[in-house]
Amino acid sequence: MADNEASREDRQLPASERRIQKAREEGRVARSRDLGHFAVLGAALVGAAAIGPSMARETIAMLRGALTFGRQAAITPQHLPQMLASLGADAFAATLPLVAGLSVVAIAATMIPGGVVLSTKPLDFDPSRLNPSNGLKRLFSVRGAFDLARLLVLSLALAAIGSWFVATSLPEFAGLAVRPLAQGLSGGASLMGAGLVALVVVLAAVALVDVPFQWFRHRADLKMTHQEARQEAKESDGDPMLRGRMRARQREIAGRRMLAAVPTADVVVTNPTHYAVAIRYDESAMGAPRVVAKGADLIAARIRELAAQSGVPLLEAPPLARALYAHVEVDREIPAALYTAVAQVLAWVYQLRHGAGAPGRTPAAPAAIEVPSGLDPAARGEGDAMPGARQ
Repeated sequence: MADNEASREDRQLPASERRIQKAREEGRVARSRDLGHFAVLGAALVGAAAIGPSMARETIAMLRGALTFGRQAAITPQHLPQMLASLGADAFAATLPLVAGLSVVAIAATMIPGGVVLSTKPLDFDPSRLNPSNGLKRLFSVRGAFDLARLLVLSLALAAIGSWFVATSLPEFAGLAVRPLAQGLSGGASLMGAGLVALVVVLAAVALVDVPFQWFRHRADLKMTHQEARQEAKESDGDPMLRGRMRARQREIAGRRMLAAVPTADVVVTNPTHYAVAIRYDESAMGAPRVVAKGADLIAARIRELAAQSGVPLLEAPPLARALYAHVEVDREIPAALYTAVAQVLAWVYQLRHGAGAPGRTPAAPAAIEVPSGLDPAARGEGDAMPGARQ
C-alpha cells in the first residue's frame, strides 16, 4: 500500500493523448454512479407523473376484475391460475414503457461522463481480481477510506430525508386507509411523489459534485512519471511508419501555408523554370525583405501559377533565384549579402506599381543582377545539387 501511494506521488505529469486513448480502448473512463442514481430516480419521477394517472386507472380496473367473480369461478380450480396469469400480463404491459425508459436512461447516464466506449477488455479474466489481498489493499487505502466516508455521508443524508418525510407524512398515510380506493391510490401516489422529489433534489446535488470529481480522479489516475513520459516518447519516435506519417503531414501543412502566402508577395524570382522564390517586403513591419514561399520543379510551377493568377510580378534572375533558394528558408529574412540584389528587384516592382517610365511603356527589368559568387551554387560548381533542391 505504501508503494502504491509513493508511486501515485511520483506521477506528476499530465496524461498524454496516447495514454488517454489507450485507457479508453481498455474501457477505463470516468464514470459516475451518483449521476446514474439521480438520472434513474428523476426519470422515474417524470415517468410516474406522465403516465401515473393512466396506470392508476388500469390498476383499479385490474383489481376490480380480479376481485369480481361468480360462484362458478370460485369453485373452478383453473380460475385462480388463469386470473393470476392475466393480472401478470396486464401489469407487465402497463409497466413496460416505464421500465424500458428507465433502462435507456440508466445506460445513457453511465455514458455521459466518459462517453460511449465499446471494449471487451474489462471482461477479460484477470487472476489478480480474485486475490483477497488486493481487495483489502483497496479497502484500506486512502481512496477506499474516502469512498467509504462519501457513501456513509450520502446514506445518512438520504436516511435523514426519508425519516423527515415519513414523520411529516405519517398522519396523511394513516388517513388513506379510510378513503375510497380511487382516492387512496391517488393520495398515496401524491405522497410518494413528494418523497421522490426530496430524494431527487439530494441526488442532483451529489451528482453535480461527483461528475467533475470522477473526471479529475480519472485524469489523476492516468498521470505519468517522468520515466513513463520518456518511454512513451521513445516508443512514438521509434515507430518509423508513425514518424513518416507525421513528417508527411507536417510537410503537407507547411506546403499549404506556404502556397497561401504567394498572393501576398511583392515579386517572384525564377530560374526561370526550375526554381521560384516569392519575396515580400513591408517597410513598416519588416527589418528586411522576407521569403514567403520557395520551391523547385512542380512546386516552383505552382508558385508561378499562383503569382500569375494574383497579379504578382515574375522576374527571371537565375543567380538570385538559386542563391535565395539555397540560403534562405521560408518566412526568414534575406541575408545582408543579398540586400543589393533584392533592392534592385524591389525597385523594379515599385516602378511597375507606380507607372514609372514613359507613358505606355513598361519599366525594363533589371538586366544583370549580381550575386556574390559564394552564395550562387552554380558559381561554386554545385549546379542543382543543393540541399532540398527537390521538394
